[in-house]
Amino acid sequence: MLQIKIAAHQVAKGMYVSNLDRPWTETPFPFQGFLVAKESELRGLQKYCSHVFIDVEKGISPSSSDMGKPAPLPANIPPAPLPRPEVNYENETAVEEEIKIATEVRDAVRGKVVEFVDDIRSGRAPNIQSVKSTMGQMEQSILRNPDAFMWLRQLRKKDSYSYTHCIDCSALAIAFGRQLGLPADQIHDLAIGALLFDIGKTKVPEKLLSKPGKLSEEEFSSVKMHVEFSLGIVDADPGITPHTRAMIATHHERFDGTGYPKKLAGGDIPLLGRIAAIVDFYDAVTSDRVYSPAMSPHDAIKYLYKFRNTHYQDELIEQFIQTIGAYPVGTLVELSSDEVAIVYGQNEVRRLLPRVIVVLDENKQPVADPVVRDLMLEAGENPDSAVTIRRSLEPGSFGIEPDDYYL
Repeated sequence: MLQIKIAAHQVAKGMYVSNLDRPWTETPFPFQGFLVAKESELRGLQKYCSHVFIDVEKGISPSSSDMGKPAPLPANIPPAPLPRPEVNYENETAVEEEIKIATEVRDAVRGKVVEFVDDIRSGRAPNIQSVKSTMGQMEQSILRNPDAFMWLRQLRKKDSYSYTHCIDCSALAIAFGRQLGLPADQIHDLAIGALLFDIGKTKVPEKLLSKPGKLSEEEFSSVKMHVEFSLGIVDADPGITPHTRAMIATHHERFDGTGYPKKLAGGDIPLLGRIAAIVDFYDAVTSDRVYSPAMSPHDAIKYLYKFRNTHYQDELIEQFIQTIGAYPVGTLVELSSDEVAIVYGQNEVRRLLPRVIVVLDENKQPVADPVVRDLMLEAGENPDSAVTIRRSLEPGSFGIEPDDYYL
């Protein structure tokens, strides 16, 4: 752990507070160590503390001034308030139970997507209704327990990125809508929009999509046409809702007005379009692509902070982090006990104390029978000796590939 002492008023979102200048029991903070993600947490630290200690291995450092505060918005950016939650979703099943269902559902969705894409590439009229008919099961699985589908996202290396990107974006969008408390009809629009927003890339030359180097201005203009191509495909189906169409049309718009195709900004970008931009970015950077290796989920979250109030809305980024956790499912981590584990499921109340599968002991030797441990439950039973996450690790560290443990 690398700790730095700073004044309480210098703390910024994205920093990990590992210690205070007073006992934790004298503050309203519920556990020892947390990633600052809310304005209320900043105000609380300034109210109760003169200085704090931050762990720069778990969050951003004071020197990361470009990440410490969101960029100021230009005065002409239209306001974009988030809707009030309409539904309070709670986990209804355990991951162990839901992952069996999720695996079958994901396979069914993938089969429909493959048929859909093949129809487009062969010049046949695609059957969008056939794809939509399988999405309801996927939505219900994620609403019951999103961790199961988050596990399955990590199997991407065994599948084609062109197919898994749309499925995984859809899964992330459903989980995001769940976090925001959106009603079922809006979550369905989110699911279909995320599944189809890049479908127009089937009409873009493959050599451009897989080019390892930087695209020329002319080549980039060709790639940007995929938005128009996607709209042309979905407009053939009268069952596509206006919300889904708007999501597809705006998933490359950026909050500060620097996106395309219309350079919309702020609240002029519909909520579903703003959500789509974040899940598209996150899924892309955590995937192995021709021109870029995958970033770890934890690093991708920290990277998102660079774009608060520029590419993406600050409040939505906070909600997205709440959706997937500071250490997303599938993240390889080192514990304070020196053991190595894989994050297996989130605890919605305390996202920094998830459920984990311990795969290496304190000597970094393989555990004969990997066990699932609930760090939040352990902290409640033995707060003085609670095991926490020390840091995230790159996949492959200590010879561990999380894929080997998923199912």
